[in-house]
Amino acid sequence: MGRLRPFAQKKKPTIPREERAKKSKRIVQLVKEAIENDEPHFTVGAKKLYFPSARVTLLRPNAKQTPYQAKFLVPKSFNKLDLRDYLYHLYGLRVLNVTVALTPAKWEYPIGPGFSSRHRVAQKKKMTVDMIDPFVWPEETEFFKNQAEFIEQRDAYREDKLEAVGSDKLKPSKAFEGIIDRHPQPMNFVPKIVERQMRNLKDKAMHQDKRLRTEEFISQHIQL
Repeated sequence: MGRLRPFAQKKKPTIPREERAKKSKRIVQLVKEAIENDEPHFTVGAKKLYFPSARVTLLRPNAKQTPYQAKFLVPKSFNKLDLRDYLYHLYGLRVLNVTVALTPAKWEYPIGPGFSSRHRVAQKKKMTVDMIDPFVWPEETEFFKNQAEFIEQRDAYREDKLEAVGSDKLKPSKAFEGIIDRHPQPMNFVPKIVERQMRNLKDKAMHQDKRLRTEEFISQHIQL
């Protein structure tokens, strides 16, 4: 093995620090003036789209996000400038900063784990934006909670039936509190000899009862 090389050193900026500070202050001043005049605080794209076909989905925040941040699920072809332009012209939302994250492409087993058939799911691109005004998600409704619980129980039932092997497929699922699958009823073991004797006793009792009914019917007609 060769000798490990150190990481390349970051190049020092050629522009002096004072000029960079002046440029940053100038950008901040331009943004403030654009916001006060109700104008775009960024350079608007030259291509006009009147019917955008992109799907942008607002996601619920995680524990690390603040009320001044929002996360969106965007197409993989979207970049930061596209999302900023999209949110401003469609919803009037001013975006100050955008960060991008790509989810890893995980393996998916359509038949079940342990089989050779598998494929990678598509990556998802998520963008987190910084906003001027805070936004707090409303509380979950009772209907939303019931739907989420139903989906969770449905997935659990599907896993019990698809991932089960051998005799485990006949076991009742615990999803939905076990009301979907019918529980097997216990059966008493009766020897064949005892079953035959009990059947003979039953047939004999039925024959005697039929005989008594016939005799009673005949005796009534003889009296008449």
